[in-house]
Amino acid sequence: MELMSGFSSRIVIPSAVITVGLLVGAYLVGTRPNAHPNPPAERVRPVKVISAERKNIRPELLVYGEIVSGREAELRSMVAGRLVYLDPSYRSGAYVVAGNRLAEIDPFEYDIAVRERRADLVEAQSKLRELESEIEIDRRLLTLLDEQIELRKRDRDRVSNLVKKSQASEKAFDDAELAVNSARQLRLQGKQTIDGLAAQIEQQRASIERASANLDRAERDLADTKVVAPFSGFLQDIIVATGKRVAIGESIGRLIEADGLEARFELPNADYARIMGAAPRRLGVDSHPLSDTKIEVSWRLGKTTYNYTGTIERVGAEIDSTTGGVILHARITGGPTEILRPGAFVEVSIPDVNYDDVIVLPALAVSADRFVYVVEDSRLVELEVDVVREFGDKVLIRSDLNASASIVAEQFPEIGPGISVSAHPVD
Repeated sequence: MELMSGFSSRIVIPSAVITVGLLVGAYLVGTRPNAHPNPPAERVRPVKVISAERKNIRPELLVYGEIVSGREAELRSMVAGRLVYLDPSYRSGAYVVAGNRLAEIDPFEYDIAVRERRADLVEAQSKLRELESEIEIDRRLLTLLDEQIELRKRDRDRVSNLVKKSQASEKAFDDAELAVNSARQLRLQGKQTIDGLAAQIEQQRASIERASANLDRAERDLADTKVVAPFSGFLQDIIVATGKRVAIGESIGRLIEADGLEARFELPNADYARIMGAAPRRLGVDSHPLSDTKIEVSWRLGKTTYNYTGTIERVGAEIDSTTGGVILHARITGGPTEILRPGAFVEVSIPDVNYDDVIVLPALAVSADRFVYVVEDSRLVELEVDVVREFGDKVLIRSDLNASASIVAEQFPEIGPGISVSAHPVD
């Protein structure tokens, strides 16, 4: 009995504990309060806004180019010979002034040639004077012969009258006639001599022209022994030294004009067409619409930026089919040109056409579908606008927005109409 009583107590007590636990748990679950969730709060997004201010603007086109020489000369020896002189500054990179003697070729042979040609000319001129003196004397003799002929003709006529009166013989008349014919013969010989002298004079004058041309050529060769700077500029590619023998046409250096530097740059086809379409057109070959357009050029040299002014002078004759652009040349007119050199990489600013009554916005303020968002009563309103021009990080639009309208300056991925925002003006 005691064994059965112990076994029953070991079963009943745990079962009672479990039953009581279940009842307590059920009571707690049944009496717990019901939780009601709060509705989510609307998110307010901060946005930067810009006012819809209308203005007239002429933007600047920014392109890149390089500095080139507007004019350069290849220094060549025009005569052959040995270099006997070089200017002390005749080195690559040196600056020389127009008219400076840069080099000289030994002038000995060329000086002798000039003297010989001058002597030939003097000799030819002397010969001409001699011939002119002879022809002048022969012309005077011819005049005397004409007078003698007239006298002998009158003597013949007198003898003829005497013969008719039987006061003179026939022989006397024949002698008088023979004297007239002799005078005429002498006149023909004198005329022939004068004609020959005239021909010799013409030949001598041709010889003088030839001698004068030879003298001019010799004098030019002598002058060409000196190599003179045709304009002020910088020397480059100097490869000669004193004592070297140079041939005709051999290069002895290159001179780059210092005051004729140009900015060479390419204007995109679309920009070129737009500016051309708005520019005033004038008649004349040299009246290109872009001529005389003022530009600004910036050259960054290390941490320093040098600014220059320029004027467009020439426009390329054709459009580059590979890049679709037009080459322009602008003459540098102001700035520290003494340090500027050809080959410098520069930034060129060109005035674009005028845009009237437009609103200037950041590029991120306009969507790809040409919509902007305006803040009205702290919510976004979507509006379609007319995009006039995009350049760089700016965009020009036209719209009927009020000047007080606040436009979102930078759109974000989740942007849409009706979103609650807090507007903050762009700094």
